[in-house]
Amino acid sequence: LEWSDNTFRDLMDDIALTWLLGMKVTLIAGCRHQIDKRLENKREEHHGICVTDSNILRLVKEEAGYVRFEVERQLARSLRLHGGLTAGNYDGNVVSGNFYSAQPFGVLEGIDYKYTGFVRRVEVEKIRDVHRSRDICLLTTLGVSPSGEVFNVNSESLAATVAGALDASKIIFFTEEEMVLKNRNTGKLVQNMRLRDVQNLLTYSHVHIDKRGFAVLKGGDGEKGDNNSAIVEKMDDPNRMDMILKMGWAMKAVEQGVKRAHIIAPTQGSLLQELYTRDG
Repeated sequence: LEWSDNTFRDLMDDIALTWLLGMKVTLIAGCRHQIDKRLENKREEHHGICVTDSNILRLVKEEAGYVRFEVERQLARSLRLHGGLTAGNYDGNVVSGNFYSAQPFGVLEGIDYKYTGFVRRVEVEKIRDVHRSRDICLLTTLGVSPSGEVFNVNSESLAATVAGALDASKIIFFTEEEMVLKNRNTGKLVQNMRLRDVQNLLTYSHVHIDKRGFAVLKGGDGEKGDNNSAIVEKMDDPNRMDMILKMGWAMKAVEQGVKRAHIIAPTQGSLLQELYTRDG
């Protein structure tokens, strides 16, 4: 989302309303969109894993910090706006920090992925302490190792892993554009899918989700990864690809114990409609 877009502000308002209604919220704020814009979609990657060198890591730190600040700023406004409606005029807070540790991919098939990593451990009790204080927990995609090194972690993988560790009742992914699924034979909207159906769709689309935090698209010309420049014959639309990949990470979250996964567009009211109405 663009920060000047009212859609971002409206989404923060909707998240604050879910908090007001008693939901324990953990947010994962990714910055892939901002990094791709600064690098003009030119990043070295192999088998779906982007190589994060020291220069790119510096960019990730800058953009992750900016994204974190913007989320905190807008969400703090929303929490104070809606918190004033509660008994005692309680204001919620946004708490961010090192709620997980990361480790490097290292060298795979002769490729050094440098500062690209995946989740090593989730600090479950620390996140639950934030929730017990009636606050919202915010995580970025920069994970720190026990030795103090910083690694760039895939945001969807981080969300799935954290949700599984928390034994969350729901995980919600937001798409960049509005998308719908339709049955190819009947033309009817597909509003929900079973785990087995998602697995079949991923197989049909040649998508493999690795537990270490990356996705691989296996096309006829070899393997291509999960950034928006990767194209295979059946997935030539970046938005369609984004939807399929998020379905893959949603499947991983459910396999790790999450009760239900949702994928929605960040339009005004869509989050509340999805969670609190029969149309969701």
